[in-house]
Amino acid sequence: MRKRISLVILYLAVGLVTSQTLPDDCLSCLRQRKDGVNRCSWKYGSYFCGKYIITPPFWHACGKKGMAFSECASDDQCSEECMKAYFSRYGERCAKQQNKSPRELTCADYIRLHDGGPDGCSKSSTRKAAEWIHSCMTDRNVFLLRGFRH
Repeated sequence: MRKRISLVILYLAVGLVTSQTLPDDCLSCLRQRKDGVNRCSWKYGSYFCGKYIITPPFWHACGKKGMAFSECASDDQCSEECMKAYFSRYGERCAKQQNKSPRELTCADYIRLHDGGPDGCSKSSTRKAAEWIHSCMTDRNVFLLRGFRH
């Protein structure tokens, strides 16, 4: 019983964190960066689906949201939940890689996680995507939104 209560509290706490992880403008920039086409195909040497280019390993890491990989990745709500869960799972790791607090993570940090995996924030190969997202968010004048917390 005690274990079950602890799991419920943990689940609720994670839900509160992930609901505040990404503002809509960040998700919009992520969709633009990823072409925003809601289909499945092979690209970049791997199979992916949906507007956020979610791969099977990404879907597994986000907790296998929804009924099946391609269904979740192609569904707006499920894919956004998957993105938030993935970023919540690896956000602290990203912050450590950059010597900052998880509360200081930006949309640019999250695209680095998306593109580079759990260690994406320390990979030089993800910097170009971070610069693009920074530009997109700056264009929207929302790069440093209040309440944008991990």
